Amino acid sequence: SSMGAAAITTSGFNLNRERMAELLGFSEVQENSYGCIAAVDYLTEVYSDLKILFINLGRFIQDLGQWTSFELSQLYVPDEFVQISSIMPQKRNPVPIEHMRILSSIMIGYCDTVVNSMHNTPFTDMNDAEDSIQVIGFKAFLTGERVLKLLTDFVLNLKVNKEKIKERIGETYVSITELADSLVREEGISFRQAHEITSRLVTTLIKEKKPLGEMKYELFRSIFTETIKREPEISETKLRKFLDPEYFISVREQLGGPGPQALRKSLDNYKDKLIHLRKNSKKIKEFEEAAINKLKSVVREYM
Repeated sequence: SSMGAAAITTSGFNLNRERMAELLGFSEVQENSYGCIAAVDYLTEVYSDLKILFINLGRFIQDLGQWTSFELSQLYVPDEFVQISSIMPQKRNPVPIEHMRILSSIMIGYCDTVVNSMHNTPFTDMNDAEDSIQVIGFKAFLTGERVLKLLTDFVLNLKVNKEKIKERIGETYVSITELADSLVREEGISFRQAHEITSRLVTTLIKEKKPLGEMKYELFRSIFTETIKREPEISETKLRKFLDPEYFISVREQLGGPGPQALRKSLDNYKDKLIHLRKNSKKIKEFEEAAINKLKSVVREYM
């Protein structure tokens, strides 16, 4: 609480600033009286945090646009979130993505306006941080709320096209990385050597316009032998296993990895953190409500 700072130098009256903070719903007193009337941290910190949040959300929204595109079709958008082209009947436009993307940019613009307006202002009580800029700040919150509500509904209604994703994985040779790792573990070669082998495999498949699933064991054996100067020890069965996208995921059980157990643990941790944040938020709200009631009670005593 800044109450009691007065005009920089506090007051000659015997004020109880701690008691005022309590009755106004603050957890503590802001001690530096100069900072009480001059600091703008309450603006710059809040709107900087909001800007960072919506930069990250905006990037995610942009990815949603890619994943829902006809070319990728990794996500299916239900009809209630689609606008059909007035000319092309086959074209399904997921317009919420476009709305969320521009609204996120507008929201970031509002945040920048608030923060930048504090630049090169004198360290004193000033109108620069008051009515005019607070209107912009309020618009930022309203715009951000629209994005969050729309994004929540949109994501909850998306459907994942698993078959299309598997198809794309094969076309882009993503799981070849695990083959390189497995060659290090199974064949006892260096990762540099394994990288060279898998890189040559991909180059050949691209030239032949073949997906990873159509790679012949003979091609692998030939490149391995040419590079390492001996026959590979892994069988064709193991080769297919190492190239399987599901195997790629299953062995990545490190903290933060996409493996089933690691992912489940991460989700549980994030849920626990969310529960903790909600509890803290509830405590703050209850603390503020109790302060209001206490203040009303004190005022009634003097009336």
